[in-house]
Amino acid sequence: MKTVKLFILSMVVLIGFASCSSDDDNGPVVQNYAATLNQLNNSGASGTASISVDMNTITVKIEATGMVPSKLHPQHIHGKDDGSNATCPPASADTDGDGIITIPEGAPFYGAVLLPLEDFPTADANGKISFTKTFTLGENGVLTADALGALEDRSIVLHGLNNDGSYVATIPVACGQITKI
Repeated sequence: MKTVKLFILSMVVLIGFASCSSDDDNGPVVQNYAATLNQLNNSGASGTASISVDMNTITVKIEATGMVPSKLHPQHIHGKDDGSNATCPPASADTDGDGIITIPEGAPFYGAVLLPLEDFPTADANGKISFTKTFTLGENGVLTADALGALEDRSIVLHGLNNDGSYVATIPVACGQITKI
């Protein structure tokens, strides 16, 4: 009988330990996202983005190559007003046939700017950018987490292209749909 009681007590203790987690179940949960940035407008630009959301902060890291050297490159998280999936525009988005997808032509696919990833980086002499910044959600003009919505329904767009010998900072050069990892 003592053996049975000891076995039951041991099982209760083991079950108690098994239900405990080494992680703090009440602590913050970091959510991680990524995007592969593919060229738009035959820019030659490409890169990667990683995003982590930790309670009230969002950290964005972007590494890109093929950007116009020594120029400022605006970049944003875009999303559609209705919360539907924001995608990168296909070549057919060039509705006027001039060979360039402009903001008005791309916006139906990726939507409006939700988070400007400022201060916009300047590409180095080799056309590389490396950007990391943490934003506090709901402060200094940054949307709240609820207003930003599901990041997997958002896209990142990089801008800045030499076009007919002139640098145009607004032309999209790379885009990637954000995915949860």
